[in-house]
Amino acid sequence: MRDATLRELIAVSREILTTQGVEALTIRAVAREMGMTPPGVYRYFDGHRALLDAVTVAILDELTEFIATGVGEVDEADTAGRLVVASRAFRHWGVEHPREFHLSLVVSPPEEENPAVGRARRKVGTLFGEIFAEVWRDYGSVSPAPWPREPRIEPLAERLVRMLEITMPSTAAAAAFTRCWTRLYGMVCLESLGLPRVIGDEAGDLFEAELADLARALGLPEAALDTAHRLPHHHSA
Repeated sequence: MRDATLRELIAVSREILTTQGVEALTIRAVAREMGMTPPGVYRYFDGHRALLDAVTVAILDELTEFIATGVGEVDEADTAGRLVVASRAFRHWGVEHPREFHLSLVVSPPEEENPAVGRARRKVGTLFGEIFAEVWRDYGSVSPAPWPREPRIEPLAERLVRMLEITMPSTAAAAAFTRCWTRLYGMVCLESLGLPRVIGDEAGDLFEAELADLARALGLPEAALDTAHRLPHHHSA
């Protein structure tokens, strides 16, 4: 029964977040929606930060599952298609859930980050990293537009792959992954803020242009972009 109440508390908290914003997500507001007293909520969360952390972990777990479900619908041998599907699923979720995206993926200072939140955040990057490593093995070394060495980026890339606990085929692969990940992540951040829509980009054309550019740089077949428009059949609770 405690687990069921905990799940309901997190669901109610997320509803407040999505409809009213993070500033409205307080222990008192959750208690009111649940028909509980604030001390009753404190039996499950020892403070506001703990409540936000629990909601964040639940959101990140859902995002990871959403991307993994889409990737799972693509043949394992089609590494290029899997990377494109993962990228589009990440964008789709971020655009559909802007407030959840900002709560869960605007990184807080490491010294303030709850370890459970950090692990949940890294799962998203790890999923992409593992797919990217397979893509690099299939295409990276024979890419028609080889990635030039960027010595300043290499130590940053090595740090990122260590943080995500993934193994890249080479330092060049780690650097390429870091650049691809930050570009796509940055585009989704912009879209979740609604900035591309200001200039009329409702369909994610800027994101698609970035994705196509990265696909060409990685030497992926054109067919990967044409056939990988599928999204996972999954809806948030």
